[in-house]
Amino acid sequence: MSARAQQVVRPGERDGRPQLTADGRRLLQERLAQLRQERLTELRPLLAEQERDERIVADFERLMAQADEIEALVASADVIDDDPAAHDGRVDLGMRVQVRIFGEETWIRPVHPQEAFLDEERVSAASPIAIALMGARAGHTVWVDSPTGAWPCEVLAVAPAG
Repeated sequence: MSARAQQVVRPGERDGRPQLTADGRRLLQERLAQLRQERLTELRPLLAEQERDERIVADFERLMAQADEIEALVASADVIDDDPAAHDGRVDLGMRVQVRIFGEETWIRPVHPQEAFLDEERVSAASPIAIALMGARAGHTVWVDSPTGAWPCEVLAVAPAG
């Protein structure tokens, strides 16, 4: 079996490489800098105290792991091409999608799971709505499989990542 056939497809990745929007990459880099330069710097002196609180140690270890994870992601990720000329009208990673759900219109953007927390518009590519939307076009209605049952989502517009 070839290496390509054995490769696991993960949401937010293409050809085994994480895909980030340009803005998402920038925001993750800012988050990394904030973790390393502020949060971890604030905790370091507290680790040396003789009667330190073990919750401080746990927080420091958690933040270090988070910073390492973000750093590895940003280093290995490709930035999603946001060339409008390359856009064929189908929903793909990083694209803004205007949808109507239960009569309400909103914009969402399917992105790598690590980028999903950056703002209210982004949703994890692993989420049921992102999975349902991939490949859809404006005018399509997709069915979103959720734990509470399937529900329709109408695609109103699809805009490139930029």
